[in-house]
Amino acid sequence: MYDLYIRGLAKADIQQIVDYYDELTNPHITDNFLKDLYANLDTLINNPFLFQKKYKAIRICYLNSFPFGIHYIVHEKNIEVIAVLHNSRNPEIWRKR
Repeated sequence: MYDLYIRGLAKADIQQIVDYYDELTNPHITDNFLKDLYANLDTLINNPFLFQKKYKAIRICYLNSFPFGIHYIVHEKNIEVIAVLHNSRNPEIWRKR
């Protein structure tokens, strides 16, 4: 099992998504997003090599029910989440971080 570290900017990405969904009329959307996110983070912790490398060492795990990807790097026994981005955004935005 790997340790999970979420960078501050990735936490800000998640908060921004939550804030957006909180503004929508259906209160269950935020809960469903977080369940999907946490389920995928659990998958990463248990099997971080399940998803292929997209950009050098960066791997992307796409959420099942929402149009977002978790961008992460696998270190020796750690997983570092560097961004959670909408699939329509430029995926190389993490380079500026």
